[in-house]
Amino acid sequence: MASEGDELHMDLPIRPPDRCPEAVDETLLRWGMGDEPDLPAMAASLSRLLDSEAPSPVGMGTLIRHIHERYHRVLAAVIEDALTLASVCEAAHGASEVWPHGLSDLVAEILDELEQHQQREYAVVFPMLLAGSAGTPGIAGIMTDEHARLRCRLDALTAMTRQFTAPPGACVKWRVLYVLCCKIDLDLREQMRMEENELFSPFLRHRTEDSVCSDTMSAAR
Repeated sequence: MASEGDELHMDLPIRPPDRCPEAVDETLLRWGMGDEPDLPAMAASLSRLLDSEAPSPVGMGTLIRHIHERYHRVLAAVIEDALTLASVCEAAHGASEVWPHGLSDLVAEILDELEQHQQREYAVVFPMLLAGSAGTPGIAGIMTDEHARLRCRLDALTAMTRQFTAPPGACVKWRVLYVLCCKIDLDLREQMRMEENELFSPFLRHRTEDSVCSDTMSAAR
């Protein structure tokens, strides 16, 4: 168990995005959207969004490490770029009736909620899972409730972007922004599914069974 605990020495991946002009320019260049279009750079950035088909690893510590590297770190980078592109697009297209007003605020809210959620996972949840703490069923239930709130945010993101479909005539930045929003939706939903089905499920099952037993005993009295 000690070797699994060692895997928790990981930096929290989400950090506040840098909105200074140099950081915005760097993001645009990375996506091939500088003063001159750079199609190879855009293709390289898009290719990094592709998912591997590797199965989930076995073992609590290994699975936590996988979630950290494959989902937490990837989502952090994608959300930061999405926030940058949303602010740039909003400045350019905010007066348009077809622009999804409030999109940058919604992405920022997802970032804020996800950051707080991940802080609790690294500080409390993952150590409790590895230790098999008696309080794990309760904290797993709290995490599942937070997942439900995040899913509501993702539902709003899907609706606001019209299923991540840019309108006819949308600029390249707008289209890439929607690709990133779609990636946020897919990855975050899969991360939450994996945590609930592979990390939390034994503890949530125990909590449900305990609740049923308690209700049965109360009825018997």
